Amino acid sequence: MSTTKSTDKTTARKSRRAEPIDKRTAKNGKVTWTFQLDVGTKPDGTRDRQRFTCDTQAEARREYRRISSEVAVGTFAKLLDITVDEACDRWLEGRRGIRRITLEGYRNDLKPVRRRMGKKKLAQLTKADGDALVDFMLTEGRRNHKHFRPDSLMSQVAALIGRHPEGITAREIKARFPEFDVHTCLSGLIRDGRVIRPRRATYVLAQPVESEVGATGVKPVTVRSTLTTFGMMVQSYVDQGALPRNVIALVERPADDIADDDDDAEAAKSWTLEEVETFLEAARSERLYAAWLMSAYGMRRSEVLGMRWTRFSDAALKVRRGRVAIGTETEENLPKSKRSRRDLPPPADLAEALRALKARQRAECLTLGIPWSDDRLIVVDEAGEPIRPERYSDAFQKIRARVGLRRIPLKGLRNSSVSLMLASGVPVHIVAAFHGHDPALSLSVYSDAQPEDLKAAGASLFG
Repeated sequence: MSTTKSTDKTTARKSRRAEPIDKRTAKNGKVTWTFQLDVGTKPDGTRDRQRFTCDTQAEARREYRRISSEVAVGTFAKLLDITVDEACDRWLEGRRGIRRITLEGYRNDLKPVRRRMGKKKLAQLTKADGDALVDFMLTEGRRNHKHFRPDSLMSQVAALIGRHPEGITAREIKARFPEFDVHTCLSGLIRDGRVIRPRRATYVLAQPVESEVGATGVKPVTVRSTLTTFGMMVQSYVDQGALPRNVIALVERPADDIADDDDDAEAAKSWTLEEVETFLEAARSERLYAAWLMSAYGMRRSEVLGMRWTRFSDAALKVRRGRVAIGTETEENLPKSKRSRRDLPPPADLAEALRALKARQRAECLTLGIPWSDDRLIVVDEAGEPIRPERYSDAFQKIRARVGLRRIPLKGLRNSSVSLMLASGVPVHIVAAFHGHDPALSLSVYSDAQPEDLKAAGASLFG
């Protein structure tokens, strides 16, 4: 019996020794367990031997068996020794065939990732890192934002405005920064609550500069966008076999806060028919009334701003291009998708408004001595200069506020158009074709049931 036990112990020791795991003790006394394995071949044909380190002997045994098995069947993921910053750069460089504005959106989504964990090794990412990123963005995402840096354009413009407590005009600000797009900068300062506009084209500080450096969080939708892009980037390395799994996909996405009763107006994403008509009546006296009609009929902002006179006739508005803001630049490119490329028969009121605008612009060109061309953009100012997308959105909010309508984003006009068409009985596939998107989006994203729709639904249930 004793001989048998001794033989079993000897066999177990030999089995354990067959796994080349060594114990190492660092100078600071920390004990680790390491082993080496051939995981493949290098580009020059020599063997690729890697060392692996674990905190415990049991963990080292498990990892040795797992890795050796994966190497044997060809499923081992050879981890890249690059940082998150480097991984982001490689992933962005490899994104081809997408619109420039989409690529710029990916860059913006990854900025908090780079700021929080850019120097960390990609292979060392954990779910805890993703959770920490979410907490950081929700609580401190705007701290040390570039707009608050003393050397940023926004901070310089805010400082200039602060030196004129009685107010300073946009023309004077432009004269101080002639090489920059100050109108976009001013729009950003107003959105951030740092500057207010007490009267037309005049700006003053809204609050002391000292209060701008505090930590504030970003909205959950911004966090979700960052996690989506971050997850796409990590997944690409998983697909390449450079990472074993996508830990960012395990991170729980934050949900939007449920609005209180007092916040119902802020939660609105579309208007009723009466509200849209009220807006259009208020916009009727505006020079670009035709543009507001195009928006009210559901055209995207980029499509309205990218429309040219050569693509307008009484038979059709041909949506072929779009103008979008990319940083301080504005770019004209192809529509958002293949479905966006469409010919819209203009309703009678829109066709009439466009003809009136064209006649007005011809007269403006004659007055200013500017040559007329049908290839010019429809939405331009009196001098024939294209209007920035941000200024178009700001103008929408001015008209809305002037008549006391509920606050919705400019995109809310598109949502309203979809919802009203569906409520009036237009088939969903026609609504989708008119607005240039998938029918599923008409129901899941753009449609919004109004109170009168819900009232009619309830009344119809029991006759």
